[in-house]
Amino acid sequence: MGLLTDWLTRSPAMLAIKTAQQPDPAPTMPPPASSIPDDTITWTTTSLDWTADAYGTYCREYAVRIVVDFITRNIASLPFKVYEKDDAGDPREVHDGALADLMARPSRVAGMSRYRFIAALLRDMLIDDRWLCRLTYEDRSGRFELRRIPPDKWAMHVNGLGEPVSVRIGDTTGMRVTVRLPDPSVVMDVGYLDELGQCSPIVDVLRPLLAEARAMEDYRKKLASNGAQVPAYVYRPKEMPWETQEDYDAFTQSLRAYSKGGGSEGMWPTLKDGMEIRTLDNLFKPVDMNDLEARDRISIAVANAFQISPENLGLREGTNSNIAAYKEKLWNVELMPYLVALEEALNLTLPDAVGEPDHYIKANIDAKLRGTMSEQYQALSTATGRPFMTTNQARRILDMPAIDGGDELITPLNVLAGGQPSPQDGGRTQNAQQGT
Repeated sequence: MGLLTDWLTRSPAMLAIKTAQQPDPAPTMPPPASSIPDDTITWTTTSLDWTADAYGTYCREYAVRIVVDFITRNIASLPFKVYEKDDAGDPREVHDGALADLMARPSRVAGMSRYRFIAALLRDMLIDDRWLCRLTYEDRSGRFELRRIPPDKWAMHVNGLGEPVSVRIGDTTGMRVTVRLPDPSVVMDVGYLDELGQCSPIVDVLRPLLAEARAMEDYRKKLASNGAQVPAYVYRPKEMPWETQEDYDAFTQSLRAYSKGGGSEGMWPTLKDGMEIRTLDNLFKPVDMNDLEARDRISIAVANAFQISPENLGLREGTNSNIAAYKEKLWNVELMPYLVALEEALNLTLPDAVGEPDHYIKANIDAKLRGTMSEQYQALSTATGRPFMTTNQARRILDMPAIDGGDELITPLNVLAGGQPSPQDGGRTQNAQQGT
């Protein structure tokens, strides 16, 4: 009866999801080329060898970290809403339903908010050029749930044309599940694939540049630690020789007290008669390497690799005249491909899988382009040609209580249909038309 009840009460997509959750006792799962086995990671290590792994590059490389975090923070902070088309073809926001409930809280993992979940998927795509989630249905709660699979816990199998035909997924128990594609329980996005089914993330292209940056960093460290710390020396005329060797040793030992840990650091030594402090103007110093500029240039190269303007990251200074243009370019040109890829990957599977094929997911990008509060209010007032907010609505923004009669929209007497074009006009246009 259990199987018959499933067939009668559940959709084919839901049955496929339940079937795909059955484990496959496969003995091994070949890891992707960009991953490393679990037993080789030592979380207390300080070696930079981990940068050979894609996520190791994210954890250890400053330039990669700031660019990836910038993209994930901006996109994950967008409101992801669910819409459906009405009979007239106009979009209508949906607040109830399986898909809206799923996007409100995709994961039930402790501490995994919607923002953190979307950010994790974007991070996987930026670093490994792929991400994958499992869609599950909980009988007890009666809701769908997404579970992110780390890139090193799943592998793709491709056909002769390089098209993915199945995925092998590991779980916390060590079991392996093989899922044939397409499958409603698998929500995934994959970038460029070679004939072996391996992705080519951007960090692989950046590794030679980052290796050069690490070599320069090591050189700067050695130069700073082994080079002369003070570009000066103590001069003593040859006509004033040391009286004894003990006198010379005592003076030398006294100078060490003014170095770090000597007890007199920051003070100035007492020199004997005839001694002078002379500087070395031609001494090679770490600042002569212009290392700060070299570091910025590497960060700029990484930002360009991810198609993000360095000005938006603060790597290059912008001006008051072009900062607004860079912000508009950020959302309309630079971040839009990442956002479209995420939306299409979610809409490709989720609406049909949850039984709402007429719904779709769309990020509200207007929330980032609205400008300041004063700019929004002025634009809305100009577009509507009249006040657009009641008194109580305005008081609610300021956390003030409502007042009697505050729910009515008040229109000034000089704002009429066909008269003054905007409340900000002040009657100037109407007076000009009347010749006053």
